[in-house]
Parts: sequence; C-alpha cells; structure tokens
Amino acid sequence: MVDKRVHCIGIGGIHVSAVAKLLNSRGVLVSGSDAVENEHVRELRALGIQVAIGHAASNIPEGTGTVVYSDAVPETNPERMEAAARGIEQCHSHQFLGNLFLDARQVVITGTHGKSTTTAMVGTLLIAAGEDPTVVVGTKVPSFSGGNLHIGGSNLLVVEGDEYRSHVLSYHPNVLVITNIEHDHPDVFPNLSAYTDLFRKVMDQIREQGVLIYECDDEHARELVESQRESLRAREIRVISVGQESGDVQFSQPHVQNGRWCSRMRQGDRDLQLAVRVPGEMNMRNAALAAAVSWNWTSEIDSTIISGSLGEFPGCWRRFEYVCDWNGVRIISDYAHHPTEVAETLKAAKAAFPQSRIILCFQPHQHSRTKGLFDAFLPAFDGADVLILAEIYDVPGREAAEDADVSSEQLLTEIAKRDTVKCITRELVYAKNPTVAERLVRERAKEGDLVLIMGAGDIDAVARQLCME
Repeated sequence: MVDKRVHCIGIGGIHVSAVAKLLNSRGVLVSGSDAVENEHVRELRALGIQVAIGHAASNIPEGTGTVVYSDAVPETNPERMEAAARGIEQCHSHQFLGNLFLDARQVVITGTHGKSTTTAMVGTLLIAAGEDPTVVVGTKVPSFSGGNLHIGGSNLLVVEGDEYRSHVLSYHPNVLVITNIEHDHPDVFPNLSAYTDLFRKVMDQIREQGVLIYECDDEHARELVESQRESLRAREIRVISVGQESGDVQFSQPHVQNGRWCSRMRQGDRDLQLAVRVPGEMNMRNAALAAAVSWNWTSEIDSTIISGSLGEFPGCWRRFEYVCDWNGVRIISDYAHHPTEVAETLKAAKAAFPQSRIILCFQPHQHSRTKGLFDAFLPAFDGADVLILAEIYDVPGREAAEDADVSSEQLLTEIAKRDTVKCITRELVYAKNPTVAERLVRERAKEGDLVLIMGAGDIDAVARQLCME
C-alpha cells in the first residue's frame, strides 16, 4: 500500500524523477526538492508536482507518509533529519520501487556497461509485443512519453538494476540480464572480487523457475555463472548464454550496411536478421541480449516484432546521442565514464564516421574512479585524434579525502608519456572546467570533424551550448 502523500528528496535525479512521475500517475500526492532546477524538475512541475529548490525541513508537507531519497541525499540532509524527527518512513528510490513492484513480474537488467541501452531496448521490444510493461531506465528514451519512464498497465516491471551501493538487490527478478562484469565504483567495491560478489547475490534473488541471461563472451560474467550452476539448477533457473559465434543465443560479427549495424542472430531453430540504427559492436551486444529476453519470455514473440522494434530503436539520451550539426561539425554527447566504455565509444565513432577527425572532450567522473582505474584510462583514449581533458567532476558525498590527490592534469601527463612511447602524434589539452573546454572545442573544431562530448558529470552542457547557435 502506497501512502497518499510522498515527498521525494533529490527529485531532479534520473531515478527519483521516474518514481515521482509513476506515483503521480497513480493519484499519489507527490512533492519534492532538489539543490538545483533542471530539465527533470521542469517536467515534474508541468505535471503539477510541487518542487522546492533548496533543502529545508519546511519542504516536507504535513501528512507525508513516506520520504523517498537518492544517493545524493545523506542522512544529514535537513529534510531527512526532519523526517526522522517526525517518524516518517524513509526509503531509497530503488528500494521504494522494488517494494512497489514486489508482487509483479520483474525483468531486471544489470552489469557494468550497457544497462541503460539494454533496458530501453527490452522495454521497447516488450511494448511493441503488447506486454504493456512499466519501464524505468537510467536515461531518457525518445519513444517513451515519460522520457525515463514508460507507464504500463500490466503487472510487469522492466528496470535498470543499478549496481552502485548494491541498489540492484532491491529487486527480485523473474528474468535477470547480466550485460558484463568489470570492476567499477571503487569507492564502494574495493576490488573485482567484492564487485563480482554483488552479482552473485543478485543471482540468488532470481525467483524459482526464472531465467538468467548473460553475456558469455565476458570472462567475469561467464566465470561467475559457471560457479553458480548447481545453485541455479536446484532452483530450476533456466540459464541462457549470449555471445558472438558462441552461446545459446549467437550473433555474427556486426558489419555496417546502408548506415545500419547488421548481424544475424540465432537460437536453436530460430533465426533473425538485425539491422540497428545505434552504432557499435557494443550496441549489437545490447540488442542481442534484448532479443534473447524476447525469445525466452513466457510467451513467443514474433521475430518481425523483434527485428522491427530493435531496428527502429532510436537510441537514448547521452548514449552516442547526436545533438546537432554545428558549422559542419557533428556534435555527439555520450555518458561513457569507465575506460572500457570510452574505448568502445571511440571505436564505434571511428567505424561510423571513418573519414572524420575525432575530437574527444572528456571529463572524468569521481576522483575515486579516476584513481582506482588510472592505468586503465591511459590506453582508453587511443581512438581520439585530439583529446581535451577537463578536470575531474567531483561528486559531493562520494569522495574520500585520500583520493583528492589525483587530477586530470596528472592523467594527461601520463597519457602524453604513453603517446611518446607508442609514437602517437596528436594534440592533448587540459581544461580546468567545462567553460574552458567549450572554448577549446570552438578553437579546434573544423568542418567535417566529429566532436564527442563525454562523461557522466556536467560536461554535457558543452554539447548543448555549442548547439544553441
């Protein structure tokens, strides 16, 4: 049972805003607050939701039964302190959503890379198949009227399972998709072993007679699943592996034809030709995982629906998002912030636009991630012809004092040393903030170039500012 009045702290965040919109659609009185106004806040206000800018105890209305909050909201937040003083139940947004859909069928997509896109693809596909799911994703999808949310009428939830702070454990999947496993979030998981153990715990929460779908070309995902075979078998969990030329679901080496990425998929006697608009081998893997969900769903979904919905999938906000053509320069915004994501996105850009010079404007996200993955970042930028490296985006409340000694300037120095050893000749430039980064892009970009604005912080503003002209 949901309270008649719910207050959301950090309501402008990608996940909390989705929860707020969902509750509002169900007739719940929703209010909220955030430190700054943004696009999500404006969308919520347009729906009639009262949003305060700035945090204060007085923001919580009388009669509030539950307070929902995001990772950016510590216990010392004045509104959380007020909720505690008034005995109001407090719940993280993922925990709240998991409880709300506890009795529903759940399709949960988790892993290190590709979660958002795969979740959006699965949701798009199941909507096209008439399954009428509610879909909650950590980005915005152009085909979803709610952007980061599609409100369905059935008892089915498709959700992106965020591994940060183990939020994915808020869910109990009927179908669990693991895209891949690579060490991330070193501020929470000190090593790969601790990080991988989270996914073992997620697998333990698959409901009996459920389905586990995983990327078998990924070493860590494959090893984890193999180590849990007996437990999965005992609970009658069906295990479906997906891989390029290997696995239960196989897809061929992607190739570009008429501007689309093409591959053939098969599982047993089922065969499918895919031609997707979103670029890169990484996105073909995402599409293969989404198709595997549909093939192994509770009901048969026609192959024409699979190929049609995935073929017309438009992509997601900040996932190789085409923003504009600026003076003959193609501007792309991307959320990549892990070394592997950076390298794969550059690879996709080069394959999609082989004649273009690639200018990468990258902002590292968190000092802890930059320090923990420092060596992995050094080769990640090899695909860029020009690299503009902005200073690290600091995440309040998520940084340890011992990580503050790392900087983008240090990273750029080591990249320069590596370039010398590898005989790589290109321009490397440091930007102390996004404003400087924008100026550096303007000074260097010329007609025919591809500019990638990349990172999970506030660097996206550079792309939007360039495209205002």
